[in-house]
Amino acid sequence: MKKVKKYIKENNWVWAAVGAFLLWFVMGISSGRLNLESFLSNAYTAAFLAILAFGQMLVVTSGRGAIDLSIPGVLTLMAFVSMSIINGENKNVPLAILVIVVLGAVIGFLNSVMVIYLQIPAIIATMAMNYILTTAALLINKNFSIFAIAPVIQKLVTTRIFGVQLMIFLIVLLAVGFWFLLNRTSYGKSLLAVGQNREAAKLAGIKVNRVEMLTYVFSSILAAFGGMLTTARVGGALLGMGDSYTLETVASIVVGGTLISGGKANVPGTLVGCLFLGLIVTAMQIMGFSVGAQNIAKGALIIIVLLLSSGDAVEKKVKRTVEKTA
Repeated sequence: MKKVKKYIKENNWVWAAVGAFLLWFVMGISSGRLNLESFLSNAYTAAFLAILAFGQMLVVTSGRGAIDLSIPGVLTLMAFVSMSIINGENKNVPLAILVIVVLGAVIGFLNSVMVIYLQIPAIIATMAMNYILTTAALLINKNFSIFAIAPVIQKLVTTRIFGVQLMIFLIVLLAVGFWFLLNRTSYGKSLLAVGQNREAAKLAGIKVNRVEMLTYVFSSILAAFGGMLTTARVGGALLGMGDSYTLETVASIVVGGTLISGGKANVPGTLVGCLFLGLIVTAMQIMGFSVGAQNIAKGALIIIVLLLSSGDAVEKKVKRTVEKTA
């Protein structure tokens, strides 16, 4: 029993998993759709959020209160760019992937330069970048007239294997990859060290600036891929299609156990957090909540989780202080 309590205390994302199950169960009972298909439907929606949330998780883990607010702009702009290049043809997909990866890397690099070398707080720097990207998408939209989705991307988003959407399998594989990245590579270990104590990481010989730069690059590349895949899900490139993801990426990783102060990331928790948040949004939509009310609820959720996690941090700090003075 003590081991179970200890595990739950160290992995607070378990509560999000319990909450997700209860939400699915209650909604299923109330709507008469308590079945595997309803669960998979919510998991499928959460998969698109997870792509972006993993990037946000890396940025937040880097510490200093960093949050990438350029994710919505990257997603929206890359949706327009990828559709313009692909133009509904499978043969153009490789070129589109190359272009959005390069552009995503450049955007991430510019974000990191503003944060690292110009010493602009991450929230301000990425917010400014988001305005620039949103304006660029607005300019492209004026003469945008492409509505065809490449069949290969459409299949990627809609294909099922043994009744389960392929996207769900791909996100699980992506999660495994990120777990390996954080726990088995020098980059991942360095990122955790930087987030915990920057100065100590420098003294340990870690190239802090390089680690932080890669973090922003990864985040933007993931957002770029998210934009391309989302076009197939929503049926095209739309202005503002990434706006809701700003709050949702932060909420999902915080609920999933990633420390907002940095230094600790939780990959399985991020997956659970995305599912939990998706179910909450679905529940609010069923109850007829407006978009504004949904944002208020998501914001309140973040505050509650932060209060709970800060309470645990204070408790641990007091215990350490008492042990030192004893």
